Amino acid sequence: MECVGPLLPHRTSMADELALNLPRSHTAGSLARCAINERFAEALGPDGIAQLSLVVTELVTNAVVHGCGAIAVRIRVGGDGVYGEVVDDGGGFEREVRERGPDELNGRGLMIVDALSRRWGIHEGTTHVWFELAGTCDFLRLTEPQLGEDERPEGLPYALVPL
Repeated sequence: MECVGPLLPHRTSMADELALNLPRSHTAGSLARCAINERFAEALGPDGIAQLSLVVTELVTNAVVHGCGAIAVRIRVGGDGVYGEVVDDGGGFEREVRERGPDELNGRGLMIVDALSRRWGIHEGTTHVWFELAGTCDFLRLTEPQLGEDERPEGLPYALVPL
């Protein structure tokens, strides 16, 4: 399967981008998810949208709860990856992924971001968090099995069943 997004004239994939300015409100995560789904659903498929939405929601929620001022989200989707950042006007924080017990309700945001991201980080002394997810082709998975001999990978041995 070949994964190709919008193409430039020389057949190079063109990145698709999204920039959002979100209100400092409990609706910010939902607004971000709606915009992500609207812009990238076709390019990323259900798994990619779910992963991107979860990472962005966790970071936006952190900005709402712990930050201050305006919240900006920028996302770029290209053939080699999904790149994003969430920025607010806060004064910074220490990057710390904490272990949480099964009964704790809060504090798992960065642990989720860490688990789902290929790479992520912060710009030191700011509340500017960036992340990188797997390439768009990695998100596209078949949801139904491909049946029949024509779908069988070459070189795969046939199972011998004793009679």
